[in-house]
Order: sequence, then structure tokens, then C-alpha cells
Amino acid sequence: MKKVSLDIWIQLIGMLGVLAGLVFVGLELQQSQRIAIANAIQGRNQMQSNYLLAPLEGQLQAVELRLPQDYQSLSPIQRLIREQLILHRSVTVTNAWQQYSLGLLTDEAWQVPASRAAVMYNNCRERPWITASFTPSLADYAEENWKEIDC
Repeated sequence: MKKVSLDIWIQLIGMLGVLAGLVFVGLELQQSQRIAIANAIQGRNQMQSNYLLAPLEGQLQAVELRLPQDYQSLSPIQRLIREQLILHRSVTVTNAWQQYSLGLLTDEAWQVPASRAAVMYNNCRERPWITASFTPSLADYAEENWKEIDC
């Protein structure tokens, strides 16, 4: 059996150290990229959210109309306000889904918007509005997990 010199062992340990460092840097870069993507998604969704909320500023009826409604009893203006609220919720649910899909939102945190969205998803009148900004993956998730009635 051949004896390995101390220099060889030092070089081997050095190479393993460099390799471990490269793996660590790679994982850090991957995490940084994921966070950067999430920030970009958040920014786009915030702009869309601001656009949807702007017409509702000063509308006290919006507060009354945030709960599920009997559409037959609403005036045309109240229906428009309700639709705008649902469209805004669609953006917030989509944002939460995207953050959750990237691993930046816990299961518990995802369940809050998901449970609210499920109620609206099963309201046939509101389903087109709540799904308005859904990504294809969120639309599939909603179909598999939230659908209780066919519209």
C-alpha cells in the first residue's frame, strides 16, 4: 500500500473547502434570485392593486359591500363597486399564490387568502372576477381544491 503524503491531504481538504464554498454561494444566489423575482411580482401586483382601488377612494359603500352580497338587491353602482372589490381580491390572492409558490409564504399564511378566495370562487357570479388575474397554476389549484359547485 502506498503512503499518501501530507501535501496531498492538504490539497484534498483545500479542494473540498473550495467546493463547499461554491455550493454555498450557489445556494445563496438561488435564494437571492427567488427573492428578487418575488419583489418584482409584488411590485407589479401592487401597481394593479392601486389601479383597482383608486376608484373606490371615498366610497363608504365599499365597506358595506366587502361581504358576500345578494346581487338582486344591489344597485348598478353597488354592483360595480362589488366587482371592483372582487377584482382587487383577485390580485391579492394571485400575489399570495405567487409568493407561496416561490416558497416565501408559509402554508398557514397561504390558507388565509385561500379560504377567502374559495368562498368567492364558489359564487358563480363572482367566479369570473376572482379568477381574472389568476395564473394558470392558481387556476388549476382553485379547480382542484376550491370547486364545490359547477357554474
